[in-house]
Amino acid sequence: MHKLAYRQRELFADLLRLAVPALVPALRVADAEEVSAAHVGPRAGGFEQRHGDLTWRVPFKAGTLRDGARPYLFALLEFQSTVDRTMGQRMHNYGTMLRERLIADGTAEREGGLPWLLPLVLYNGGEPWTGPGRGAGLAALASAAARRALAPYQPEDYVLVSLERLLAVDGDLAQLPAANRAAATLRLQLGRTPIGIERRLMTEWVRFPGTRNAATRRLLHTWAQALMADMADMADMADDGATPALPSFEELEGQTEGADMATISQERLGKWYRTKRDQHVATGVKLGIEQERARNLVQGLAM
Repeated sequence: MHKLAYRQRELFADLLRLAVPALVPALRVADAEEVSAAHVGPRAGGFEQRHGDLTWRVPFKAGTLRDGARPYLFALLEFQSTVDRTMGQRMHNYGTMLRERLIADGTAEREGGLPWLLPLVLYNGGEPWTGPGRGAGLAALASAAARRALAPYQPEDYVLVSLERLLAVDGDLAQLPAANRAAATLRLQLGRTPIGIERRLMTEWVRFPGTRNAATRRLLHTWAQALMADMADMADMADDGATPALPSFEELEGQTEGADMATISQERLGKWYRTKRDQHVATGVKLGIEQERARNLVQGLAM
């Protein structure tokens, strides 16, 4: 889901605004383009190929080869649902392979040097992220001056966007920008029940009005469907194969008032819950009848 979603330039741009806000004013994010995330590098006896999740090429607003500045950077995105303490080495390997590719195909020579790299890790797991990130690998050094002096020489660093860390300081993610697509997908993940996901979808939906945001609304709808499907796979939510259904995208698009949207959602989910309740009651009755028959049979045999 993350790979598919972050192929949308608008969502990727909002992730940059969330993760590296000080850098974004220097970039032409509207001109960002996705490039291959397949990286090939040398190893003993030949070559190895590694596949990252996504790679974007983002030009700077200022900077040309003529004035000696790099005209763009590469943003390497990795999506994690589990903790990986070797993440820094992985990101370093991807960056090295990408640069070697640019050297091999002549891009580095044509453009006067190698581009800047921006390694980005988006983590949405529930366990605390214990790997380094954004200079955290230097935290064991006693001296702040030593950390500053050594930071430029550390290749195994990356920018971490962690749902778990964000929640530690902002339990409802209310401090994140309201009309930011990346923040909206993070807030959707806070829905702990089908109704919770539905309500959060309604809240985020109205933050992106108008025709130009139709793709964003469709993305949020698809994201909510995926979250609800994952929820249906847990515990006994899907013991009969049933999945709580959201109103279709077209149904929600046809509503102009938030109250109407909420009504449709509540009716749909309420019907699903009533169906599940009736199924559980019927199962309980059937089980009780079978247990009573078993007891009668045992008593009959004893007599």
